[in-house]
Formats: sequence, C-alpha cells, structure tokens
Amino acid sequence: MTLAADWDGSPIALFADGKPSRPNAAAIAETPGALWDWYRIPAKAHYGVHLQGSEPHTICFDRPLEIRPHHIQRLVDGWLLAESRGGRAAVYDQSGHFLRSLNLGDGIEDIQTTPNDQIWVSYFDEGVYGSEIGRYGAVCFDYHGNLQFKYGEFAERHGLPYIDDCYAMNVNGAGDVWLSYYSDFPLVHLHDFVLEHAWANFGAMGKGFAVRDEVVVYLWEGQLFSAHLRSPKTPEILQTLDESGVTLLQLPKRSLEYALRGPWLAMNLGSAVYLSL
Repeated sequence: MTLAADWDGSPIALFADGKPSRPNAAAIAETPGALWDWYRIPAKAHYGVHLQGSEPHTICFDRPLEIRPHHIQRLVDGWLLAESRGGRAAVYDQSGHFLRSLNLGDGIEDIQTTPNDQIWVSYFDEGVYGSEIGRYGAVCFDYHGNLQFKYGEFAERHGLPYIDDCYAMNVNGAGDVWLSYYSDFPLVHLHDFVLEHAWANFGAMGKGFAVRDEVVVYLWEGQLFSAHLRSPKTPEILQTLDESGVTLLQLPKRSLEYALRGPWLAMNLGSAVYLSL
C-alpha cells in the first residue's frame, strides 16, 4: 500500500492486487535486487481508496498492466497515477477509466496536485543527475503535461542552493509550495511561483513535513517533531495520542507509510490510519 494525501489533507491509499508479497528486510539484505524485481512484477489491478469526509470511496483503475504506479493523486475531475522510474503517468476519470498518458520524467520522489490541476513533481538524485526534466529538481506541470515552472532556473535567479535530491515537498491548495532538499537542506517557501522566504540550513526533515501556522511538523527516526520557523534549530518531540487520548507506541522506523500535506498528517500504523486534527 502507498499512502498519499490530497490538497484537503484527505488520505488516499493505492493498492496493487495480484502481486506477490513485498520482500521483507531480510530478503532484501540477502538479495539486494529483490525489491526492484518485485516492483517490476505487474499487478492484475490497481485500486485507490479515498477518504471523503468519513466515507471511503474506492476506485478500480483501467489498464493495470501498462503502468506500475507508486504515486497517486487526485485531480479536479479524476485521478493521476505515476511510476517512480521511467516517468510514465496515466490520467483517469473519476470512475477510474483511462484517459491519456503523460511523461513526468524519471526519478520521481513525490507528486502533489492542486485544486486548479497543477501537477508538482519532485525528483530524487537519479532523476536530478539524469538527462530528463528531473535535472531541475522540482517542476510544475499543467493538466496537459506542459511545463509551467522549473525550480533549477528559479534557484539560479534567486541565489538559492540547487537540488541534489528533493527529500520532501508540501503543496497546499492555496498556492503555497514548500521544499526541503539535499545537500544544503534549506526550507524554501514559494507562493504562486514567487519566493516568499528561504531558511538557509534549516535541517533535514525526512521524507515529508506539515506546515501549520509558523510551525513545521515532521517524522524523524520514529519520533514526531515540531520546529518553529523562528527557531528551527530547537525542535521539540511531540506526543502521539489516539482519539481517546491514549499515547501511541513509538512509531516504527521502517515500513511506516505516512503522508504530510498542508497542515495535515496521516500515518498508517498497521492497525489503523491515523489523521491529525
């Protein structure tokens, strides 16, 4: 299962049906290529489960053998599924019927869409140091796959560090985009393609973070932290409580599925998916 979130913070889960079980850590350690071999096995079907209010909505996607998606995002009138390697992506209508293909570039770290069907894509190092669009580190496409924004060019104009590997991105529904990336680990805030602020050497925040008012929340080594934008070097450990106020166990460090978007956090702890208030 892959866990994502839409621009309202509602969780979206992507399931593959008809694949063997994902290899565990021991199998990967014994055979380093085991995980990649598993990814290449096509699924017989892909399903999306989107929580709308308190009701889950399930979508079965057409043409499952033509794409091996790792990313799922909501569009205004449909859905976007995309692979991490190779750049292949597919647009579907609301019922899961295939509409068309897109090429979003190789080495995709994350994809987040907006209410006006912008498609923000960030890239890990193999995409950044490849020969495709990923060399810009983070980009924005429109609904038809046309480039609207290239962060590499933007960073050069504003004297910002270049992206070697975009660890984390947060795109909300109001035009705000936040980026945290290797190797300098600044925190960069854009609004409608304009630089709002950049915090130099903010520090690593793992693979995702949420922004609530002037506080950044992120997961690191099985703990939930908060850092104030005015004093990012003194993060605080946050308690994780369920709806009854009972403290959850320390979050597992491995195989934890989570999604952070806007001010919201969703975590899959195995027994349940927990959403932040």
